[in-house]
Amino acid sequence: MYGNNKLGKYRMLLKEKTLARHLPPTKLATLAHVRAMLRKYRAVYLKPSHGTGGSGIFKLSSVQGGCQLRHGTHSRVYSTLEQAYSAYDKSRPRKTYLVQMGIPLLGYRRRPFDLRVMVQRNPRREWEATGIVGRLAMPGKVVTNYHSGGRPMPAETLLAPSIGSGRMKVYRLRLEALGLRVSRHMSVHFPRFQAYGIDIGIDRNLKPWIIEVNSRPDKSIFNALSDKRMYRKIMRYGRQSYARAHRAKR
Repeated sequence: MYGNNKLGKYRMLLKEKTLARHLPPTKLATLAHVRAMLRKYRAVYLKPSHGTGGSGIFKLSSVQGGCQLRHGTHSRVYSTLEQAYSAYDKSRPRKTYLVQMGIPLLGYRRRPFDLRVMVQRNPRREWEATGIVGRLAMPGKVVTNYHSGGRPMPAETLLAPSIGSGRMKVYRLRLEALGLRVSRHMSVHFPRFQAYGIDIGIDRNLKPWIIEVNSRPDKSIFNALSDKRMYRKIMRYGRQSYARAHRAKR
């Protein structure tokens, strides 16, 4: 049985070989695990297993002179990992924390971004990718989340400098297919959920990584785009799913 939290979902997705290759290594954030992953990847994220909106996330990086710990717009370099870990441990919320490989994300105008792929049950009860939106990090911040200041932008705008317009349609279909595989696999273990928001980071080799899977995805980020077509479809499917669930309870 898998819990509906970041670690539980990670372990669930890891069982599917076609998805496992898109998962950044993730473990409980013990000092030993953080040390081992930092040696291997040079940058890691420390995040609560329960939580949304990007709150409580730290970034730890190996830098000249020690370890840099970043949280929000605050940054400090410590001479040893033990000092940086102690500072993180004192300031973090009292929750179960995970350490995750830091993905060297693509950037747009020198700021990192990731993508939210929305997948929903359509009127035929089939999974359908209903939208993709980009999230551009605020200057100086380590997270891209909308409610932590991330700026919603069309995915094509953010990807264009790295992919080009000629390959955009094929690449978008690739992202949608990944979102659909995630949702179908998740629904085997969590059949009650009617929508998933899959957060995907793109590295500099254009490989997509599954950062997180949200079982109660916020739809408002799509309303922040000037083109409202995705938002209207997402809301329509959401209302239809609610109506079906309400009828089933009668």
